[in-house]
Amino acid sequence: MAQATAPAMSIHDEDSSESRMVVTFLMSALESMCKELAKSKAEVACIAVYETDVFVVGTERGRAFVNSRKDFQKDFVKYFPLGWSAAR
Repeated sequence: MAQATAPAMSIHDEDSSESRMVVTFLMSALESMCKELAKSKAEVACIAVYETDVFVVGTERGRAFVNSRKDFQKDFVKYFPLGWSAAR
């Protein structure tokens, strides 16, 4: 039986994949912090940009605000064009 092999990932692809995984992990940690802040009745939204991906976490109302404001997301991506991330 023939074996199919996946093409080898380049070092850049591996770095990119690893970086994306780190961003996802950190956003998950931020989400946990947001849940704790919500217990104090705080509304929070955190947004991160990695390459072409926009990650948004926070309280339900905080996420709803950021997700409803596509113009805000576009401006955020323009401000951080090289994949920088920040929380707000």
